Amino acid sequence: MIQEQIKSLENIVDKEIDGYKKIEKLYTDKKEILIHAKSTELFSVDEEIKNVYKNINGCCEERKRITKSLNLPTFSLTDIINKVREYDEPAAEKFSQKREEVKVLAKKIFELEKVNAELLKHGMHVTNKTLEIIIKGIKPVTQEYNHNGKNIAKEQFEMSSIVEEA
Repeated sequence: MIQEQIKSLENIVDKEIDGYKKIEKLYTDKKEILIHAKSTELFSVDEEIKNVYKNINGCCEERKRITKSLNLPTFSLTDIINKVREYDEPAAEKFSQKREEVKVLAKKIFELEKVNAELLKHGMHVTNKTLEIIIKGIKPVTQEYNHNGKNIAKEQFEMSSIVEEA
């Protein structure tokens, strides 16, 4: 029974790791999309990221269920490793390697997420500056017209030389 649970936990952790690898790739793709300003592709990548995270959360729930049946206080890999070590030392070593792989992936994902956030901020800044330039360029033209759309310069009274002399 315990060996089956250990094997199930190993499969679940492998699925989680695969999910984190997909997230890393998607964040790398997102970075390229942001660098090259391909905003139309951004929505599909974000949607895919959400779906992968949903799958990872499903794996976490499954891991919680199994660790409860093993009477573990938490579902952390450290607790799993300590419990598995009591029954199967080679399996505990595999979990230790998986934990290190998760740590490396988490660090990479965190860094990519930081870079992507900065790229988004920069893109918003550039967009705002572009809009300001456009608005400033249009503003002088709009000031030449009144609320009826008539040219203000042509609406002024013209004085003829006859009126001035009289």
